Order: sequence, then structure tokens, then C-alpha cells
Amino acid sequence: MRDLVDFIESRKIDAVIDVGANVGQFGESLRADGYRGRIVSFEPTAASFQELARKAAADGNWEAHRCGLGAAAGRATLHASQLSVFNSILELTETAKLHDNRMAVDHTEEIQVITLDQAAESVSGNILLKIDTQGYEKQVIEGGRQTIARAAGILMELPVIHTYKGEWHFHEAVQYMFDIGFVPAQIQAVGYHGLDNASAVDFDCLFRPRGQVDGHAPQAS
Repeated sequence: MRDLVDFIESRKIDAVIDVGANVGQFGESLRADGYRGRIVSFEPTAASFQELARKAAADGNWEAHRCGLGAAAGRATLHASQLSVFNSILELTETAKLHDNRMAVDHTEEIQVITLDQAAESVSGNILLKIDTQGYEKQVIEGGRQTIARAAGILMELPVIHTYKGEWHFHEAVQYMFDIGFVPAQIQAVGYHGLDNASAVDFDCLFRPRGQVDGHAPQAS
């Protein structure tokens, strides 16, 4: 079995862009697995960012920025859930409460939004892009085509059950990524349904650029 660490080592990743960092769980997991390169995290929620910033400051090679990412720069309303990992710019569906009642919105926050290309201007090297924005992944990508073109890997959480209004389906996301030149490299179940704990709600899907190894060149976007 291969995992994210194997991918990072095989691509010699030295910069990770962490979009939707929450309180820094992903960054902490990278450090626990031995990654010592640069981490640049983005989190718009006030309480979560405070904890993220504390961890980043103690690390020395980890930056934290308080903002959301989207297709265009501006302002947005973020729906903050009772459990902050479910925070999203998108509204919840009726199905969400069947999955986990902690998804219920506690309050809303007005947040700053920038594009991925703006966020990644100072990031160079072999980049791994991680996007965990609770249904808002496509909008992040649409604001970062220049950054996407130089990414060695893209890790996203993709749903099979809709818990946010307007989010894409798993198969739509895979097709979209194929159309812009990426194919899945690794897939792992993340959350399981509250009413069916043997069935996943979403999957972490790690994409790689497609090319000669696939027998054809990437499609131009």
C-alpha cells in the first residue's frame, strides 16, 4: 500500500499549499509523518485561525493566512457549523443533518476571499495543493489555473452524498480534473454516514498530472 507520504517523497514535494486549514490538522499530520518543507495555510474562520496561527508560529516553516479562497477576490458569507471542520461558504442540504447533527450552522461570518493564484504568488518549488473547503473546491481551482498548472499533486475531499447545496458529485469532480489534465493517484475514505457506518460520505482523492505514463499528453485547458 502507498500513501500520501510516499507521493510526497516520490515528487520531492517541498511546498504544501493548505486551503481550508481549519485548526491545522493537515499540517500537523504532515509533520508527524516526517515532512519538513514549507507549509502555507489558509483559513477564514476567526476561532479556527487563532489556533492555526499559534501552531504555525511555533513551527518555523509554516505560514498561516486568514482568508478564504474562491474563483474571484471579494467578500463572502461563511456558515460556521457547530463542529468547525464542517464550515463552508455553501449552505447545508437537508441531507446533512442525517449524516451528522454537528453540521448545524452555529453562526455566520463575513470573510475575505482571494484567488489561489494570488495566494500562491510567493510559493515555488514542487507543490502539493490540498483543498478541503466543504464543497467549494471547484471554485478554488477556477481561481488558480496558473497554480494548478505547476502543481505536482492536488488533494481534495470529494463527496458521494451531497451535504452542501451546489457542490459537485464525485464523478463530476473526477471528470473535471481529467479535463484539466489530472487523474487520481490515490483514493481513501474519509467520513462515514451516520445512518450507514459502512458507507463513506466522502473520499480524499489525490490527483497527479497525466502525461507520458498514461500513454498520452495532458489535454490543454
